[in-house]
Amino acid sequence: MNGVIVTNGFLTGDKFMEPVRMVSAAAERMGIGMRVVRNTGLAVPIGDGAAVHGILGDADFVLFWDKDHRCARNLELCGLPVFNSSECIRVCDDKSLTHLALAGAGIPMPRTVSCPQTFEGIGYSDTGFLDDVVGTLGFPLVVKDCFGSFGQQVHLVDDMASLRSLLRDHRPRILQEYIDCGSTDIRVEVVGGEVVASVLRTGPPGDFRSNCTIGGRMHVHDATEEESELAISACGCVGADFAGVDIIATDDGPVVCEVNSNAHIRNLRDCTGIDVSDLILAHILDVIG
Repeated sequence: MNGVIVTNGFLTGDKFMEPVRMVSAAAERMGIGMRVVRNTGLAVPIGDGAAVHGILGDADFVLFWDKDHRCARNLELCGLPVFNSSECIRVCDDKSLTHLALAGAGIPMPRTVSCPQTFEGIGYSDTGFLDDVVGTLGFPLVVKDCFGSFGQQVHLVDDMASLRSLLRDHRPRILQEYIDCGSTDIRVEVVGGEVVASVLRTGPPGDFRSNCTIGGRMHVHDATEEESELAISACGCVGADFAGVDIIATDDGPVVCEVNSNAHIRNLRDCTGIDVSDLILAHILDVIG
């Protein structure tokens, strides 16, 4: 059995390569031949299966550890099983699409508004729509770029002036109600429709975000039945074979904030001792037989 793990050719720092090394080590333990190929090495004509297979050789599957869903889709068009699928990656990478998928499946989430689409060179020249948004969500509220990771491009705003100052360009964003959770959330890792690990994340003092990249801390968490079912359902609605689901506890029950199609797995291993890469590869082998 042979596989390929696809990474981004422009993100080569240690943080981005850690999961790749973990998966490669897991593949060696399991007797799977695994090559690492960058998306920059897959710039071939769309649908050119001969070119793709000439690069990937006898690969039986592709583990796509990147957000280049267009590249992933081309690999699918050329007949390769891709995990996660290009559609899953596309939906999870865009926070507005993620919440549309969650809402369509009836999964509880914070009240979310997708900013109207604008264009480069025009930006939000008319911010009158923000009056209606604030009337619905109130202050404080959370502003998130639709594309971003590790808690970056996420802001908490308390007034209209701060909100308008953030919307100075054409980048797509979502606006969300602020849920006071003490800078704490739950990351539930799901593989193959089963919860395999869960951690409680707490942000650094003075920050409402809980991401470890910005100084947050992880503690082992025993996910409740409700949290587990919610995470599994969230993965199902975006078609994720594996994902890290971020959940916030509220007075009305848990709600889903994000679904990460290629969540960082080293911090999870360091906290729980569980190497998710073994479980991901075992799931892929089970799927492809």
